[in-house]
Amino acid sequence: MTNLRSVEQEFANADLAAVTSLLAQLTDEDVMTRFSLEARLEELTQTVQELGPSAAYTPASAALFFGGRPVIGSRGIESEFGGSAITVFQDLVAKVMAHDAGGLGQRGVVPNKSASTLHITNILRGSFGFYMEEVQSQQPLFGTPPLKMAIAQTSRLLDAFGDVDEEQFQTAVEAIDERVLNTARDFFELMRENGATLRLVAGDSDKSFGLTEVIRAADRAISTKVEETVEVIRGQLRGVLPDAHQFEFRIHDAEGTIHGKVDQVYSVEQLIQFNRELVNVNSSAKVLVKRVRRSGATARESFTILTLEPDDNAK
Repeated sequence: MTNLRSVEQEFANADLAAVTSLLAQLTDEDVMTRFSLEARLEELTQTVQELGPSAAYTPASAALFFGGRPVIGSRGIESEFGGSAITVFQDLVAKVMAHDAGGLGQRGVVPNKSASTLHITNILRGSFGFYMEEVQSQQPLFGTPPLKMAIAQTSRLLDAFGDVDEEQFQTAVEAIDERVLNTARDFFELMRENGATLRLVAGDSDKSFGLTEVIRAADRAISTKVEETVEVIRGQLRGVLPDAHQFEFRIHDAEGTIHGKVDQVYSVEQLIQFNRELVNVNSSAKVLVKRVRRSGATARESFTILTLEPDDNAK
């Protein structure tokens, strides 16, 4: 399975082979060239050794390789495009991280943005790429660091935009909000406008976006909206799965039954109490309704109960 360490090894070994080949072609008269190449050979040999078996912990990182119109082989990339692409990718990671933490508002400053900061620490050859990583370790005592999780989630999200599977795309979009969606839209529109392709390596994930995938992703991003509203729904609770925080609620006026999640502010004990006291009782639920719209039509709808109480005014 490809990961960032193997990508670094791949390019270091390629450079090592190229330098070794050049050295073999030199004559006794190429003294200064030999001196320079031998110094480079020593440097590359050390790099390859350092990229041996991975340590128990590695910093959060991502490698973005660009191809297409803005790139001239492995020589260079248009500065305006390269700078913009890296900036938008960083912004997307920051918003995904804030969203996952439950702190991303509909507008304003992205909370704790400094914790999501990545630095460009290397330029990768082949196609032209940037290696980005955290420079201050966020290694927790337990679990995966939030920045590593955000980068992995960002990679999965971008992949879903370009994937041919419409169901996978809608599932991914259902888990984000409009601000994250807008930033993903900015990223793919930038790619399409510049005729660029992308290979994104993050952790153990290695995703490629050719022109077909970039166009598909941009079209989806433009035609999709994520709307969130808080609505009061009256009906009867059919039951709650306390550990899973899932509910089933029958709506009055023969509108049917909805399923969804109960806000995590409620404890398992409180949800057990809901089952004892509110099942088949006329109730009023304040519900966060999230709708994924494609070209104006509702493609997905999800519900999260924020509050639930008996409805004394029900007929």
